[in-house]
Amino acid sequence: MKLRRFFVLGCLALLPAWSEGTHFYLRNREVLGKVVGGDVYVGREQLARLLNPEELKRVEFDESNRASIDGQVAPDGPGISLSWMATALGFTRRPGSGTVDWVKLASDATPTPVTAETWTRRPEFREARRRLNEILKDVPKTDRPELQARVDRIGKQIIQATPLKDMPWVFVVVKMSPPNAACTGEGSVFVADSLLDMNITDDELAGVLGHEVAHGVRRHVFRRSDLLRDIMGLLRDYERLQNQIDEGHDSLTLRQQAAAYTRQRDQLQYKFDNDIYYSKLDEEEADVLGLRYAVSAGFSADGLGTCLTKLENLLVKQFGAAILRDDMSHPPTKRRLEILQKARRNAGF
Repeated sequence: MKLRRFFVLGCLALLPAWSEGTHFYLRNREVLGKVVGGDVYVGREQLARLLNPEELKRVEFDESNRASIDGQVAPDGPGISLSWMATALGFTRRPGSGTVDWVKLASDATPTPVTAETWTRRPEFREARRRLNEILKDVPKTDRPELQARVDRIGKQIIQATPLKDMPWVFVVVKMSPPNAACTGEGSVFVADSLLDMNITDDELAGVLGHEVAHGVRRHVFRRSDLLRDIMGLLRDYERLQNQIDEGHDSLTLRQQAAAYTRQRDQLQYKFDNDIYYSKLDEEEADVLGLRYAVSAGFSADGLGTCLTKLENLLVKQFGAAILRDDMSHPPTKRRLEILQKARRNAGF
């Protein structure tokens, strides 16, 4: 069985910097670009690496390649202003000694509360539960009720700190090695008994569960299907415009619209084809959001970080230093710990 299909992958690339001094961060990740007058400017091609899909859809370009967000036009400059873009997208500016941090301290999306029965009718909820049940056909549940009770107890506390607290989540402990945990979509998480046998603390378990729940809240598991849907929609729009041009309704506006659809399609297709490249960003987002959930639920902010360190030490002991390569399914632990530390500083805990 290919359990790896349930894990989110990816990585991050940045532009070279032209000057030293102030460092700029967006969502706890450093942004490098053309630094002018206390701001940093990035190229259009960088947006897919810096923004999530929902934010990316809000950025539009005119025929002169000038960016706008919700009707707000970007200022002149050698690229797209980070200060303008972050402010227009609802980020909070936090200047520090030699740094400018742009962060979102609240969840990016807060759905309207609904009943448990309504959640269970959602296609994504049902698909996530179906995926979990497929795993359980091949991987048995634990026969140690104390492990299941512990995960249920802490998982319930984590859920209360999320915007999906009304959803009927399930946490299933399974017999599995090596130690791991995964979210199959909104409402469904499984945890390997081998992870619990590492003598992790409640704070560490809360950090892990917060991370997995964050994947469900942010719909990371279904992001790829969303990309494919958007690609097909752009292809249909492009075909419609091209038919109008072929029928003699040729105009500069139609050609500009067709070119814009082509650029958007190519951008989305690149993300779809390079899923491993981009979805490491999802792992970093789940770390930061999961940290907030764990702390809001009353657990230590150190939990996820110390658990990641324990897990890495165990894996290195079992499989050697090759496990530390940056081409693995998740970002390297060192990078994740750096991002968590910055997130803690930004959030004040």
